[in-house]
Amino acid sequence: MKKSFWVFLILSAILVIFSVQNAAPVRVNILFNEVRVSLAILLIIVFLTGVIAGASYFFIKSKKKKEPIDDTPEYTEELSDTNADN
Repeated sequence: MKKSFWVFLILSAILVIFSVQNAAPVRVNILFNEVRVSLAILLIIVFLTGVIAGASYFFIKSKKKKEPIDDTPEYTEELSDTNADN
């Protein structure tokens, strides 16, 4: 299996263990609101947000088109002249 899968699996296991051991409710301030939520839930939400952001970045980066090759006549002539000199 791929190395990235194992890294993801190990990080997920560490997150689950850490979350279970820190299940006490914490206070989260979001703009002007205050919310009390379990630290385990908060950590899982933050982790999944990071995974989604990373996957989105990778998807967008892999779909980006590569720059076209420069086929202008001047560039082609320059290459021809360079090869003719050799």
